[in-house]
Parts: sequence; structure tokens; C-alpha cells
Amino acid sequence: MTTIKGAIRSYGAAVRRMEREQQRQAREAAKKIKQQQKLKEIQNSTQAVADWENYVDTIQSVHKNCTEPIDWKQIENTTKPIEPPFEGNFELAAKYKLDNFKPSFFDKIFGSTQRKVNELNENMNEAKSKDKKKYDSNYQKYLEELQNWEELQNISKGVKNRDPEYYKNALEYFEPFSDIGELGSKINFAFDQNFIDIDLYVNSLDVIPDYELKQTSTGKLSKKSMSKSRFNELYQDHICSASIRVAREAFAYLPISYARINALSKIVNSTTGHLEEQPILSVIFLPETINSLNLETIDPSDSMKNFVHQMSFSKTKGFSIVQKAELKK
Repeated sequence: MTTIKGAIRSYGAAVRRMEREQQRQAREAAKKIKQQQKLKEIQNSTQAVADWENYVDTIQSVHKNCTEPIDWKQIENTTKPIEPPFEGNFELAAKYKLDNFKPSFFDKIFGSTQRKVNELNENMNEAKSKDKKKYDSNYQKYLEELQNWEELQNISKGVKNRDPEYYKNALEYFEPFSDIGELGSKINFAFDQNFIDIDLYVNSLDVIPDYELKQTSTGKLSKKSMSKSRFNELYQDHICSASIRVAREAFAYLPISYARINALSKIVNSTTGHLEEQPILSVIFLPETINSLNLETIDPSDSMKNFVHQMSFSKTKGFSIVQKAELKK
């Protein structure tokens, strides 16, 4: 027979076992939460490093993207838009209903025949209005297409005749540099029959991150300041990459023999002591030379050796002012 003391001891032991089990479950839950938090931190660190590496790669790879070359011959052979006919389909459908209307037995009894005829006539007027609205819309599209076609025909003929004025019109029409944020702040052009001179006002140093992100062996995120030499080298690659891209875009639209790209940046003029927009890179690009390069694997800065160029750069000081490149006579 169980005594009261035995029952109390048995109950106490059961409570202690339950408390121990609850404590064990709480520890396991806390451990699981901690593991999940650590995994999340590692995943966030991995993503942060991947995003940083992707950005650094992007600012050095601007030259890899470019518009497909324009086929001016194909544009010249494009068919002239045809003026749309006035169709009147809505009116025809409404007229058919009116012409084939036959009052029912109840229409005759309740005298609703005339009301229905009036409704059908009203529908005719609405149908005419719909037809006109549709025609006006189609005609407006036609006028826009015609204007676009005529403009492109004029530009095509001008480009074919190597008229510098039409070179300018072509670039203004297609706007290959409309989104120049990845290249610089603005672009100026000067044209000749076989040559284009472009001043590219390049992005400031702010485009280059001044820190590096890495992931430690334990998965934690490590952030440290980027060395000055690494920072300058990245900026050099970005400027050279942007210059190649601008040249490629020019060659995609214009039948020119070469292009001079002058990268200008705000830099201290040692003569005046003031910040001034000055050339830090000037390159004369030839389309056949660019096409001979493997643009996916080149080092943008090293690739300048393939062209006549002016560049004064050191890892410790960065860019210095240079004169614009000139072709030897």
C-alpha cells in the first residue's frame, strides 16, 4: 500500500523529470534558434560579398555591353507606311441590324416598333462615331510612323553620304548615350566625315567603393578599407572601360574610320591650383582593332596599349592631366 510520503516522493520525482525535460527542450529550441540565426547571418554575409563583387565587376565591365550595329541599308530599304483606309465596320454592323429589323408580335401590340427603330438609328450614329474615332487613331499612328520613316530615310541618306550633320542627327535620334550614368555625367561630340571626337565627362571617384567585403572562414562578414593602390586601379579600369564602350557605340551607328575618346575629370590644375575639367585619358580607337580584342577577358587599362593614347597614371597618385592624343601625320 502506497504511503503518503511515497506518493509525495513519487510526485516530486515526476515533477523534476518534467522540469528537466522542459529545460532540455528549451535548450534545444534555443540552440536551434541560434543555429538558424547564424545560418541567416552567413547567408546575408554571402549575399553582401556577392553583391559587392558583382558591383566591382560591373564598373570594370562597362565595355562588354553595346548596341547591335545599325544596318543603314536595311533602314533605307524599309517600305513607306501606307495610309490606313476608312473601314466603317461599326456602321455596317449597325446598318445591317437596322435593315433587317422586323417588329415582333408584341412590338405591334404594345407599339414599341418605332422606339426600337429610333434606338437602331441612334446606334447607327454611335457606330459612325466609333468608326471615325478608330480611323482618327489609326491615321494619327500612320502620321507618326510616316514622320519616323521620313526622318530615318533622311538620316540614312545623310550617313550614307558621310555628312557629319547627319552623324549628329543619327546619335540624337537613337540616343545611345541617353542613360550614361554608368559612363559619366555628360558627353559632347565633334564630327568629321571619317572621325568623331567625343569628350566624356567621367564619373567621379565616388563610383568606386572605398572598402572591401570578404567572408571569414566562420562565415562572418569582414569589411575593411580598400588600399589606395587598389582603389586607383579600379578607377583606372572603370575609366578605360567606359571609354571603350563609348567608342563601340559610335562605331555601331556611324561609318567612321576612327574615334577619339577624351575622358575628362575634375582634377587639380597644378598651374592654377583649382579643380578643373581636364583630360585624364585620351584614346584614338579604330573599329577593326576593337573587334580583334576579346572584350570578355581583356583588362581595360592594359588594353589601351593597343591604341594611340595619352594616359599618365600611378597606383599611388591615380590619374594626372594629359594632352589629347593625336594621330601621327
